[in-house]
Amino acid sequence: MASTTNELGERSQLSDERYASSYHTPVMLGEVLEWLDVKPGKHFVDGTAGGGGHTAAILEASSPDGRVLAIDRDPQAVRQVEKRLEAYGDRLVVRQANYGETNRVLEELGWESVDGWLVDAGVSSHQLDEAGRGFSLQKEGPLDMRMGPDARRVADFLDEVEVEELARILRDYGEIKRSWSLANAIVEARRAGDLETTRDLARLVESRSRQRRSKGPTIHPATLVFQALRIAVNRELEHLESAVEMIPEVVKAGGRAVFISFHSLEDRIVKHGFRRLADPCVCPPDLPRCGCGQMPYGEVLTRRPVRPSQAECETNRRARSARLRAFRVVERDEAKVSRR
Repeated sequence: MASTTNELGERSQLSDERYASSYHTPVMLGEVLEWLDVKPGKHFVDGTAGGGGHTAAILEASSPDGRVLAIDRDPQAVRQVEKRLEAYGDRLVVRQANYGETNRVLEELGWESVDGWLVDAGVSSHQLDEAGRGFSLQKEGPLDMRMGPDARRVADFLDEVEVEELARILRDYGEIKRSWSLANAIVEARRAGDLETTRDLARLVESRSRQRRSKGPTIHPATLVFQALRIAVNRELEHLESAVEMIPEVVKAGGRAVFISFHSLEDRIVKHGFRRLADPCVCPPDLPRCGCGQMPYGEVLTRRPVRPSQAECETNRRARSARLRAFRVVERDEAKVSRR
């Protein structure tokens, strides 16, 4: 169960089951509605529509006249949302696009800006569960991992990548030690024809793993390798950085942006990006007064990331690593730069 806050400041329960589907289970539903400040008559963007769970919850909470633009780069997700939520009529607009292109989609629709923007940067349950998508190291599948047709297949990427570049990706996106040795092994195996499926990759990484046994739970040694390759071929961090920078363009004054991340690399981009928007001053720290004239775009609403409840984590294991951060846009001419 997720929760939201009512007018008395009490925590009330919101059933996740109502908005979940076999395609995807949305995380932190109550928290999303609370931090987005969803109300009737407002316009919102769900930048990662997935199975439509968050979209449906926002449509319900903004009833009877709120509108939602649902975006997803995955054509399967777009079809799922269109079919599942067709009863909402013209209150829902669905487009296939990357959330890093939200400003372009809004312009095409004639929407100047919106009251709230949600970006859930995680992989959908459907993508993980469908072996043919190549996201899961537990299931035999092709070396694919594309979130949409705008990305490259992992197989094609490995056919062209140099060892040095792959080592950097494993180090930076997977935080993997001894990345050069592993990168060299992966490239050699691919060129020798021994690396064709997700299971091949998982077995290769496992065979070279020096992971020590511990009493607590451990992750499969290939988990972070899959994460690094997925991030690289989908250019996930680049799109996330672009989206954070785009907030003042997409969200109107008084509106909010809510971003959910699932690992430290994503959360770091969101955290530092929000801080830069809240204090864009580029003056030297020892300058007594601001001389650059840069005004804040808004304020960070979440001093620390909001985490899912224990109850939600128990019913949806994939929610455990979720971190939610919220930002409120303000009028530029009323803003004052906070001094360091």
